[in-house]
Amino acid sequence: MQVEGFRVTRDFEEVHWWFRSRRDLIRMQVSRAIGEVRVTGRKPQIVDVGCGTGFNLGLLSEFGDVSGADRFRPEHEEFRLSHAFPMLDVERDLPNQRARFDLVTAFDVLEHMDDDVAGLRTLESLLAPGGQMLLTVPAYQWLWGGEDVISEHRRRYTKTSLTRAIAEAGLRVRFMSYFNLSILPMMTSVIWARRLFTSADAEAKSSLSTPPSWLNEALYSLTSGEAALVGKEALRMPAGASIVCRLQRGEG
Repeated sequence: MQVEGFRVTRDFEEVHWWFRSRRDLIRMQVSRAIGEVRVTGRKPQIVDVGCGTGFNLGLLSEFGDVSGADRFRPEHEEFRLSHAFPMLDVERDLPNQRARFDLVTAFDVLEHMDDDVAGLRTLESLLAPGGQMLLTVPAYQWLWGGEDVISEHRRRYTKTSLTRAIAEAGLRVRFMSYFNLSILPMMTSVIWARRLFTSADAEAKSSLSTPPSWLNEALYSLTSGEAALVGKEALRMPAGASIVCRLQRGEG
């Protein structure tokens, strides 16, 4: 990820409606996954791969013992939050963590990987018997915009393309849904307006900004209501700006 991608994440992830409603969904899906994972005599072991600033580690710690994992680059360290959670280097440490974790999370990570099928297999190798994996990814290549550029994404997904990669990796879907359908028209108009009316250099910048507090709260109310329906698996959205999926090994 470019330095700008880390800066934008650090600046917005605490209060911006998009990050807040996604956390609501994540909390419900993590609760669902941990409820299905059979762990006796110990706390569930959780790793957040591609943890970025580390902001979500506190949320995940509500459900078990948490570690973060990422590629650690000197230029990114100023954006990481101070915390006491164990941190693993993806390249150096993860190969020694096979079959250790009851839940592996990767929030908006898969799209960064050159080979997403190989990436899914690596994530699967971290799962303890009966463990689950929870992913979010951005949806629709036609929504490609500044966030994708500064975050160095390789692709955006449809349910079909994500399901294909999951099957090729030998994993099985427990739950999958689009989310953020309610703001899809707004996102589309913003991204396409920038594409049509700005220079290529301007397009390769974040579209995020701090909205007025009333608008931020209104958008949060809108998207958090949808997140609750999807997070509790009461509804599978037919479209949306992102996709959430919960997985387990194919033989299960």
